[in-house]
Parts: sequence; structure tokens; C-alpha cells
Amino acid sequence: MDEFYNRMKELLGNDYDAFLKALDEREVKGLYLNNHKKDVDQILDQKAVMPHPLVSNGYLYDPDIYQPGKSPYFLAGLYYIQEPSAMLVANMIDIKEDDYVLDMCAAPGGKSCQVLNRLGEDGLLIANDISSSRAKILSENIERFGATNAIVTNTDPIRFVGLLDGFFDKIILDAPCSGEGMLRKTELAAKTWSPEKVQECASIQRSLIEAAYKLLRPGGQLIYSTCTYSKEENEDMIHYALDHFALKVIDLPKSHGLEPGIDLPEAIRCYPHKFKGEGQFMCLMEKTGETEIKKPRFMKPNITKASLKNVSDFYKQSLNVKLPPYLVENKGHIYAIRQQFPDLRKIRILRNGLYLGESRKNYFIPSYSLALTLTKQDVKLSYDFDEDSEEIKAYLHGETLESHGHKGYGILFVSSYPLSFYKESNAVKNLFPKGLRR
Repeated sequence: MDEFYNRMKELLGNDYDAFLKALDEREVKGLYLNNHKKDVDQILDQKAVMPHPLVSNGYLYDPDIYQPGKSPYFLAGLYYIQEPSAMLVANMIDIKEDDYVLDMCAAPGGKSCQVLNRLGEDGLLIANDISSSRAKILSENIERFGATNAIVTNTDPIRFVGLLDGFFDKIILDAPCSGEGMLRKTELAAKTWSPEKVQECASIQRSLIEAAYKLLRPGGQLIYSTCTYSKEENEDMIHYALDHFALKVIDLPKSHGLEPGIDLPEAIRCYPHKFKGEGQFMCLMEKTGETEIKKPRFMKPNITKASLKNVSDFYKQSLNVKLPPYLVENKGHIYAIRQQFPDLRKIRILRNGLYLGESRKNYFIPSYSLALTLTKQDVKLSYDFDEDSEEIKAYLHGETLESHGHKGYGILFVSSYPLSFYKESNAVKNLFPKGLRR
């Protein structure tokens, strides 16, 4: 690591001592709210949080006095816990409601869920990660956020080239990097750092930028970010992009300690001694060149008659909402998709729109995903308990609850926010996912 510190001393000059001091301080914690949930700001402990200086629905908090990850509100998808400087990346790109967006290296999902906060029904997010284990976590986080217009994929993002050229209005490339900005947050960053890793990452980054350019429509925007300080992976990468592709840089606003890039004043650098967060680099570019757009095929509904009957019967018996019009089935698992979903049959898909549940021989089992999208008005049966109630604690532990004589599927709410389906007969049977129980 001596070489890293020598590089940082040369880079920061008189600020170097302040940088070292910041690395010895505790990491800063943050979260942002799920805009699709009503009055969600009311559930925060306002004495334990402070507003993020730049993200309108974001907050910073002290983990010694506030632990939002342990609250049932977290499991109900009311907020996403994300480091404050990483929160800036998706915030710096202007997402429109009907945009088609690709998050190329999306895990664990913080930037993707911020995009979903701003997309409307006609928009689309494809959130991808090349690592199967990380893509699984990505899918779980997007599920918890109640997303209905997202596709989660697990592939090398270069495989989208030739399939979705010129398809996307916005692309987020939070590129794999040497992780120098995470030294305070994780020991792994320090253990795995080397000059060779910097060069290895730079090679991967160049190939990802080339792919992003091909996938972006003319006039579309690409935001490139890393959590590292090395110029080779940051400013040099942007200069490479400008030299090889028809792109122009868009100036990003600097305030609250955000620094301009090195020989690239339009970009942003975050340093832990200047901004309450970890190390981060970001630069926004717009595509000025043309692309031969290959119009993709779009997904078509595909469900068996037996499964359609099962899910239709469930909706009629248990819900007050209409069955989504576009359904696809995969080995009994039913998803509600949107008309704008491209056919990605050559790509490994983990989540295809909203997962409704599983169709068995003569019945349907509703999903956690579906529950998180519904309100009290949407369901025929429900129970509602406070955040700290014994019933919620017992349910999250996997226990059954006392029946009040009803029969059928209903939703358990925590302070009026949906948490999970249950099935009631002689008892309130627990349907909260086993992997999430506490």
C-alpha cells in the first residue's frame, strides 16, 4: 500500500494529512426513501437523521443511535441504505418518466432503485451484473423496492451489444475499479489493491465504455463512475472515451465539498475529508454521434390456460385490483411484464418485471414481490400492526399469528405499509420469505 499512499500524497498535496485523518474516522451511513410509498418520510426518526446535502429524498444517520436496517420498514421496502457519495451518481443524471435505462454493473442495486424512484409506468430499467451472487442480491433489493418495470439480468454487459444497440436513453456505468475510495469502509479494498489491479480495471473499463456507447441512443446520456481515486481509471478513461467516440462532457454542479476532476473540471471527485462520504468519481457524457439502431423484438405474453385460471381466481378471491394484462410463465412462476420489455431470450434473466407468484396444480401462491406493491384498498383481508408490535416481531421470526375467523389470503401491514402475504384459516399462516426471517 505504500505506493498507493505516495500516489495520494502527490495527488492531494497539502490536503493529504486531512485525507489520512478522514480515513481513521468512522464511515458515514446514509439512506434514501422509496418515492412510490406514501408519506414515507414520516417513518424516519427525525432526531437521528439529517438531510443529505444534495439528494432530496436522502438522509445521513448515526448508526450508534439509529439502525434502520433492523426495522421492519426496511423489509417493507420503504428506503434503501446507501453510502452518501454513491447516492450522488444516479442523482446527477436526469431520468425522465418514460426513459429506457441500463445500469450495466448494478449490484447491489442502490443506483438502480434510485432510477426506479423516478421512472413512470412507460419507463424501463434493465439492471445487470456479471456476478451471479451479486446479481441475486441486486434482484432481492429491486424486489423489496416494489419494482414493476425492471428486468434484472446476470451477464457480461457486452452481450447486449448487437441486441439492444441504440435502445437506451440513459446508461449508468458504475465501473469495476480498484476500490481505493473504499479503504475506510472495507479491509478487502486495502488487501486487494495493487498497481496491476489499477491497470487491469482500466482495460475492463475501456471495453465497457465502448459497449455503452453502442447501446446508447443519439442524444442519450451516459454517467460513468467509480469508487476509486486513480486518474488512470477516472479522468484518463473519460479522455479515452472522448477521443474514440462521439461524446461530449456535461458539466456537473459542484458544492458542499465536491471537487472538480483533474484536468477535467466538468467531472466530480468526492474525498472523505471534503464530503461526508467515501471516495467517488463521476462524469456525465452525452452521445453526439449516430448509431444504427436495431429495433429489438419485444416480449409477448405466454402463460398456460391452467396457470391463467389459477392466478385469475386468486385475484378475484383475494384482491380488489385487475389482473395485469401481460403475463409470462416460467416453470409455473408467473411474472407481470410491460409492453416495452425487450425479448432477452439469449440473456440470463433473474427477474422479469413483477413476480406475482407460483401456479401449482389447482391453486396459486402469491409472492412477497406482489405484496409489496399493494395497498389496503387493494386487498380483501388484512391485518395492520405497529412497527414495534409483538405481532410484527413474531411474524418476522416465522411464527403464526392468532386467527380472527377469516379464511383466505391477506396482507400483513406494518403501520399501513405492506409487508407480506399470509394465509388464514384456523391460524394466520406465515408466508414471509424464510431467507428474510429474523
